[in-house]
Amino acid sequence: MPQLWLAMSSPIITVENVSKAVAGRSLLSGVSFSVDAGSLVSLIGPNGAGKSTLVNIILGFDTQYTGTVTVRAGERVQYIPQLSVVDTYQLPMSVYEYLAIGAAPLYRRDRSPVDYVAVLEHVGIAPEVLHQRYSGLSGGERQRVAIARSLLEKPTVLVLDEPLAAVDYASRAGLYALLRHLQQDHAMTVLLVSHDIESVLSLSDRVLCLNRTLHTDCHPTALDADAAKQFTTIHHHC
Repeated sequence: MPQLWLAMSSPIITVENVSKAVAGRSLLSGVSFSVDAGSLVSLIGPNGAGKSTLVNIILGFDTQYTGTVTVRAGERVQYIPQLSVVDTYQLPMSVYEYLAIGAAPLYRRDRSPVDYVAVLEHVGIAPEVLHQRYSGLSGGERQRVAIARSLLEKPTVLVLDEPLAAVDYASRAGLYALLRHLQQDHAMTVLLVSHDIESVLSLSDRVLCLNRTLHTDCHPTALDADAAKQFTTIHHHC
């Protein structure tokens, strides 16, 4: 039976021997790792490797697994799911309305007034975008606005699932810089799910390579000694 605990000590997230199977098919097998406070950890792997399944377990959305997941007590976790290249729902709402949903008292512990312009500027979005249609923004702009809305809750942990899937190549460096800024300058812990192996290696403090089970030889510091071998290993697993 799964166990989800709230602990008072570091690390912020601990996953111990987590396994999950559906209809006799193994999705995860004996996955164990921890996420230290204030770190940026990337989870990489191919389609069907179990990345989204593992994230759903960590977030508490999926309770049908074996093993133990521990989240440090008092942490405020915000999740940003993958955005599609095209806004499927095309909801007729402005950026202001999109942010206001996240700012509603129902969702926020902090009931103080929200400076929406300041929130947008913090993630690199110009003030005039506030009253534009959300679905009319580029993929990179929509992702930044989604991050802005998550910041309204003042999270200590930010979990992002493929944040660059709907973002053009030219905008990716800026979004990576934003995530690093949140992690380093705001002492935020970031768990990033990504297919962009080459970029996350230099961005991350730790890289976890998942393909149903966890491969622990993907730490970016290992590249200094034998970069070619490391890339071969990573691509073989992921």
